[in-house]
Amino acid sequence: MITSLKNDLVKQYTKLVQSKKERDTLGLFVVEGEHLVSEAIKEGLLVEVLISDEKYKEYEKYQHQYVSKEVMEKICDTVTPQGIIGLCRKPNIGSLSNYNRVLLVDNIQDPGNLGTIIRTADAFNFDGIILNTETVDVYNPKVIRSTQGAILRVKILRKDLGEAISELKGLGVKVYGTSLTGTSLSSIKPEKHMAFILGNEAKGVNPEYLNMTDENILIEMSGKAESLNVAVASGIIMYYFRN
Repeated sequence: MITSLKNDLVKQYTKLVQSKKERDTLGLFVVEGEHLVSEAIKEGLLVEVLISDEKYKEYEKYQHQYVSKEVMEKICDTVTPQGIIGLCRKPNIGSLSNYNRVLLVDNIQDPGNLGTIIRTADAFNFDGIILNTETVDVYNPKVIRSTQGAILRVKILRKDLGEAISELKGLGVKVYGTSLTGTSLSSIKPEKHMAFILGNEAKGVNPEYLNMTDENILIEMSGKAESLNVAVASGIIMYYFRN
């Protein structure tokens, strides 16, 4: 059992939880809790588990290490760790295999918002999500927890959105922006191939991208609120155009 907080393995896990640079360099990330560990196993992404509670003995059949409760608390991002975490490899996704329904994410900063969007995309069978470089790291622990395992199933790419929009349109995908001055959502007819751009929490979608779309859409509201949270708006759009 590993008990020292200065152990090299403990230091590596802690860096992976705290540092995007470390995750990018090693191509690895950490999931916390039995649910996410079991989901990682299903998707073939689990490398190793760390266990601090013997009730998880069934996971000894995988590459594993036992650690003390203090070590687990040192590594984990949560206040009260469950007693098991998993080291996972990032999936190697070069491109999307289907383009029936795609999300483009422009500079979303809140981990909870991004995680909710990913979880909703999984629920409504979207083919993938393309993030620009300014968007919060998808393997941020708070994003991972918010997805409830969807991050392990949804195909996610990170690339320049201008290039992505041009490529999608070249493939015959109709690209829609989201804007407070767009066409009413209810008047848009579903197409076979559709992509939707979601914008920053404060600034919305970059005007440069809105000028590249086939059309921009507006979610009509009957109350007094001026706008919707981006994760809520994405849920309405994905439900309306579910795959």
